[in-house]
Amino acid sequence: MNKKLIPIILILPALSLITLTIITPIFLMIRVSLLKPPEGTGFYIPCTYSFQNYQSVFDIYGATILINTTIFALEVSFFSILFGFGFAILIRELPKLYRIICFTCLLLPKFISPLIIVFGLQRLFGNHGIINASLISTHLINEPVDLIRNHLGALIGEIFLTIPFVTLFLFSQLISIEKEIYIAATGLGASNYQVFRKITLPMCYPGIITIWQLSIAWNLGSFLGPLFLGNPSNTTISCEIYHQAFEIGNWPMAATWSVLLTATIVAFLICTKLTIALCLKKPQNEK
Repeated sequence: MNKKLIPIILILPALSLITLTIITPIFLMIRVSLLKPPEGTGFYIPCTYSFQNYQSVFDIYGATILINTTIFALEVSFFSILFGFGFAILIRELPKLYRIICFTCLLLPKFISPLIIVFGLQRLFGNHGIINASLISTHLINEPVDLIRNHLGALIGEIFLTIPFVTLFLFSQLISIEKEIYIAATGLGASNYQVFRKITLPMCYPGIITIWQLSIAWNLGSFLGPLFLGNPSNTTISCEIYHQAFEIGNWPMAATWSVLLTATIVAFLICTKLTIALCLKKPQNEK
């Protein structure tokens, strides 16, 4: 056998899997998005071609949903990294046994359905939930505070779903920093704040940037939080896809929104990668 064919043969199973599970569905999604919407019964008009759906998603309503989705993803990513980084630092300082307990509590909810988690958050933060009941019983408030069915509720839901992955990723970045560096900095008189600002944070930048990209790409597809814990003003692209596909039965429009969501995620990842590459290239050119 020709040795040059061996790498191709080894790649074929993975390439076939990617083609069947990713590339083919994307092309089918694009094709469905070009079908005309149904007139009366049915999900679409077969054997038709039209750009009508793409014209519809770029009106004021569509632009509002796209902007809301982008802002929401940025907010969730920011707070997930902020809280996740703090949790990761706290867990790093714990003994090994307590680390295991913390990670068990952090990751255990990921073994159940996210839908169950969201319904649990509804019970926890609802008007008759544990938090409002506790605040009322301690006389801190006189009536329930609206913690869900608004923007805050949608944020809480998506942050709760995202933060375990962020914490785990940043923790792995933190423990890769050698302890001798901290010892040397402390020995030279650096305070805890200086150690964090001059050593911990800069050495975690690659991990923070990576998880920031992944977090935004994940949260651009936010669905459960905005749908069950938010209100209609928190509609995201994923919620609109659900609305078009399962409530209205307009599959071409749902496919069009899916194409837009996929294009948004890909464009974001490409733009951030190019921006980071340019930022890293400038100091090298200055040298």
